[in-house]
Amino acid sequence: MTHSNPAVHPSPDQDQPLPGALDMVAVLNARLLRVRGRPKRARTRARILAATAEEIAVAGYPALTVERICARAGMARGTFYLYFSHRSDAAIAVYRLFWATMRRWRPRQLAVHLAERVHMTNAFYVATYARNQRLLGGQIALASERPDFALVRDTINHRWAQVIARILPVSLDEDARVLRARALAGMVDELLRDIYSQPSPTLSPWREQPMELAHHISEIWLAVIQRDA
Repeated sequence: MTHSNPAVHPSPDQDQPLPGALDMVAVLNARLLRVRGRPKRARTRARILAATAEEIAVAGYPALTVERICARAGMARGTFYLYFSHRSDAAIAVYRLFWATMRRWRPRQLAVHLAERVHMTNAFYVATYARNQRLLGGQIALASERPDFALVRDTINHRWAQVIARILPVSLDEDARVLRARALAGMVDELLRDIYSQPSPTLSPWREQPMELAHHISEIWLAVIQRDA
């Protein structure tokens, strides 16, 4: 029997997750409560980011407008432009927070066996992707609109690949390990886009089996990791 991983909805004072998926909209809404006592500028910026994330999650990045952000945040357009010059600037700020939160929340049980670590990491990532599917799916459209965002995203992906490369066979040189890591990560992202963000009819059954999906992804990873070990 397959069991899905429940999403995490952090309490206002919680900055570390319980086991499960990261829900970025819930994280940003929780931050709204935590900044209540801070200066108005910090509170207003937090409202804009929470509203931006919610709008992307509801309608996707292509449909995002300053008007929709302001309506959800309950503020005038002029207020938005005191903080951001364009809808894409607010979206980039949301994605930067998402990446930073992923770094803090991802599993780090280094004492367990390699196979278990791989399965735990992929289970977390699949569950998080499923929970934030439109938010993550919007990165492609934003990257085509903002080359600077595409460059930042590439840099983050490369750094993550360097982390993955450390567990690949030492018989390979560093460039080859990083290339394999980028290939593995790219394969997973494209697969998850086809299942969640831009659903493929032939892959749609996997939407309801996130843990089984993570298991098969992990088995592919392990086959690559251990092949030349």
